Amino acid sequence: MANPAILDDDIYAQARFNMVECQIKPGGVRDYHITKLIGNLPREAFIGGAGRDIAYADVELECSAGDGVRKMLTPLAFARLAELSALTVNDVVLDIAGGTGYSAAVLAGRASTVIALEENEAFSEKASAVWQELGIDNAVAVTGGLKQGQAKQGPFDVIFINGCVAQVEQDLLAQLAPSGRLVCVQMVGGSSKAVVYQRIGDSFSSRSAFDLTAPHLTDFDVEAGFEF
Repeated sequence: MANPAILDDDIYAQARFNMVECQIKPGGVRDYHITKLIGNLPREAFIGGAGRDIAYADVELECSAGDGVRKMLTPLAFARLAELSALTVNDVVLDIAGGTGYSAAVLAGRASTVIALEENEAFSEKASAVWQELGIDNAVAVTGGLKQGQAKQGPFDVIFINGCVAQVEQDLLAQLAPSGRLVCVQMVGGSSKAVVYQRIGDSFSSRSAFDLTAPHLTDFDVEAGFEF
């Protein structure tokens, strides 16, 4: 009689292959390192409950830990942002709002070190547990305010934001290393775009790369000014 666990592994492996070949590559992702990492990492390990069965669908799934719930980027949206970040093997990465740790796990497969920042400690604890199970030892989970970043761990070669933001604070950009990149989805002219910022000396350039949708991160909303 077949072992159900082995059958499950086979099903997930096939779903992972299909995701890469039928979603991510046709969606324009050409970075071999990114497609290989995504094709090897068990996304279902970061998603609980019934969501595991559709872990590789091109939808914004929820991940949860304790009382925290976070919407994940779709596989294609994540892959396109990851490619835009132009990761190298020496990069130190700040991964913001990655929930239970899937994005940090992928990025850690290419970068030197990944600091995963979440505002809910339960996410940090769950991410650390999954990474340990998978043998990922160059990702570290920390808890704190998302838009404040993690200056004491910086500077960072890449800051990766898992969602759509209204604006990026100057204090967060200041945590970039020379030539460092920040990638996110941002509202530009009424539509959501993948945006990459780059540090050039003491100033920062930005460009919109392509249209992309992502879960809205309220932590980055602009505070309304006081009105009489």
